[in-house]
Parts: sequence; C-alpha cells; structure tokens
Amino acid sequence: MRIRLTLKARFILVAGGAVAAVALAITAVAFLAIRTDLQNQVRAEVAARGDSVRHMAQQFHGHIPDDWVPAHSSGFGIATYTQVVTADGAVWAPLGDQGLLEPSATAVAVAAGQADSFYAVDRINGTRAMVLTERVAAGLAIQVAEPLTATDQEVATVGTTLALLSAVGVAAATLLGWAVARAGLAPVARLAGVAEEVTLTGDPGRRVEVRRRDELGRLATSFNAMLSALQRSLDAQRRLVSDASHELRTPLASLRLNADLLAAHPEMPAAERAEVLERVTGQAAELSRLVASVTDLARGEPPAKDRSRVRLDDVTSEALDAARRDWPETEFDADLAGCTVDGSADRLRTAVRNLLDNAAKFGPPQGPVRVRLAEGQLTVRDHGDGIDPDDLPFIFDRFYRATSSRSAPGSGLGLAVVREIAHGHGGEVWAEPVRGGGTLVRLTLPTCTNTSASVDLPASAKVDA
Repeated sequence: MRIRLTLKARFILVAGGAVAAVALAITAVAFLAIRTDLQNQVRAEVAARGDSVRHMAQQFHGHIPDDWVPAHSSGFGIATYTQVVTADGAVWAPLGDQGLLEPSATAVAVAAGQADSFYAVDRINGTRAMVLTERVAAGLAIQVAEPLTATDQEVATVGTTLALLSAVGVAAATLLGWAVARAGLAPVARLAGVAEEVTLTGDPGRRVEVRRRDELGRLATSFNAMLSALQRSLDAQRRLVSDASHELRTPLASLRLNADLLAAHPEMPAAERAEVLERVTGQAAELSRLVASVTDLARGEPPAKDRSRVRLDDVTSEALDAARRDWPETEFDADLAGCTVDGSADRLRTAVRNLLDNAAKFGPPQGPVRVRLAEGQLTVRDHGDGIDPDDLPFIFDRFYRATSSRSAPGSGLGLAVVREIAHGHGGEVWAEPVRGGGTLVRLTLPTCTNTSASVDLPASAKVDA
C-alpha cells in the first residue's frame, strides 16, 4: 500500500530529517573528540608512570635483579598497576597479582628489543585498562596499566547527554518545520481552495489575496491573472454566443420563410420561383459568411509556439489576388514594401482580406482601393462616402453596423475579426476619415522588421493614401 504524503508533511519530514542528520553528525564528532581527549589524558598519566618506573630502574645500571617490581606498585583497580615482562615471556608482578595481565607476543617482542613500545586497551581482572609496554633494560620491558573505569563512565555520561540534546534538537526542528510549513504554505492552501471552488462553481470571479512578494506571491498573482483571462474569455464567449444567436435568428427565419413558400406553392410561376430561389441563395451565402466570421472570432490566436516568421508583404499580395477575383470591377492599387512579422500567416491573411472586402464593399464600384505597406504599417483606403463621426468609435465592435450601411450585405463582424487578430499579434487597428472623401484604415504590428525587398503589384501609378 502506497502512502501519499501532503506537501506540508513532506516539508516537515525533509526539515526534520536534515536537522536530525546535522545533529547526529555534530553529536558523533563531539562524542569522538571528548572520548579521544579523555583517553589521551589516561595515556599521559600512564606515560608519566612509565617515566617514573624507568627512573627507578636506572639505579641498577642495566643489571636489574630477578623478580624486581617497583616498590610502590599495588593491586590493580586501586592505583596504577605495574609488572615486568622478560624476553622469555616470564612475568614479575607484585605478590598476589600474578596472572592478572598475561603478556602478549608483542609485549615479549618489546622486551627482546624486536618491537617498539606501544599502548593497548586490555582487560585486567575484568576491568578495562590502558596498558603501556616499553623496554627498560636488555631483555626486560615494563607494562604500566591505568584503569579506564572513570573514563568509561564519563564517556557514557557525555554520550547520553549528547543523545538527549540531539533528540531535543530534532523535536524542536520538527516543531519549527511544522510552524514554518504552516505559515509558508498558507498561500498555497488558499490558492488550492480558490481553484477547487472555481472548479465546482465554474465561476472564475474569485481571487486569491496576495500578501507577500516572494515566489508564492508571484504564483498567487499569476493565478489571479489566469483567472482574469479566463473570466474575460468566458465573458467574450457568452457575448459572442448571445450576439451570434441574435444575428442568426433573422436570416434563418427569412430563409425558412422562403423555403416554406417554395414548398407550399409548387405551381408558382417560373419568374417568381427564380426570384425566391435567388433570395434563398443570397440568404444562404449571408449565413455562410456570418458563420465564417463567428468561427474566426471564436478561434482565438494560436499559441506562440505555433507562430513563425511571416512575410507580411507576401500575405497581403495573396489577399489582394483573392480580392481581385471576388471584386473584378474594383481597382486595387498596391505598393508593398518587404516586411517580416512573427505570427500566423492564415490569421493575418484573414485580417487583410477583411479590410480589402470592407473597402471594396463601401467604396465606389470601380474603386480605387489603395493599399500601402511601409515601415510595418498596412493602410487600406477607399474613396466611398466615409464613416459618420458618431459611428467611427464603434465600427470595430462585434455586429455593429453604421446606420448608413445597414442596407448593405454583411454581418458587422469583419472589422471585429481584424481587431481580434491585430490584438492577438500585439498590434493595433483604427480608422480615420480622409480629406476628399473615403476612409483610411491602419493596421500596425509591432514586431515588423523591414527588408530590402519591395513588391509592386500591377495597378495604377503609386499614389500616397
């Protein structure tokens, strides 16, 4: 069974584990240092006793008598214990202490002059002791032993104290980690609560309160920005659905009425039938254009990873070719300087095509429509009656149609699509009246870079817009 830990629990475990590891490492180092220091003190005492014994042995001038033992040596455990080891392995010890410390082979080798003096920990009569073995004369070595009972007790006491301190430190670190996790992860908990509420209610109107400026504060700010973008998207979607349903209702009703008329009167004269069929065809085409415009608005802009470097002059040239096919009587005069922009070629082509269709629709039948691309700005000018100043601020709104153009075919979505595409590419679009009549629309894209190429499409002489 796999146990899933919360982020707070993992944080506490990591913090407590890290402090525990550090505490244990410090405790181990301190324990070893104290134990080594205490053992060195015992070694110093044993070495001092060994110097005293050698000084006593010097009075014999190298001829130490058999069974000699330093006079002040006493039973082990009360004071320092001393014995003499011969090169033959015999032991000279105080009366009653024979056999307390059996000499090792190395100790015999020291007596024989075959090994250097050394320290060792051994057991004498069941008690741990520090033993120094060193040569005092030819064929003789002394062994001086100091009990480690007091040292071992002190080391055990220090170890217990350090262990208790480590346990207290780990517990304190765990409590501190819990407090820090609770305070530090509180914004995450609030963010999760808002996310769960938005998921349950489907309402992105909630916001996370931002109380800090660190990474968690940035996360909360970004989350709020995401909710704002989601709310704007949902609002725009609702408006689009509402407006589209409203605009589709009239042409659908008219189309159904004409279709019912044809079905109810099969004996209708050919001329009237042809007139009704023409209306049906026109209404179907109008519905098709309306649906295409709504689809363009609903598509949104492609993500940055799906964009590429696009030649805006080539895109405009392709849109001009399509416009000339659809408006054969309209003259399109174009002067396109080479320009490269980051974006979607299909979306930009749709924007340019909508501007050309709008200019051809509301300009004179023969035009001209003048198109210029220079320094990252595309301008499209018609020579029609122009736009009323009262209507000018609203012509890029969805389904907005000026009073003077409501009799003309269209859905009022073409320029709205252009604005959506311009904003999606970080650009702007606006319209302005022109002296002498007509309207000039400007589309700017901020990331355009001019190139040395220039495209002149077949048209009349180049005239400033």
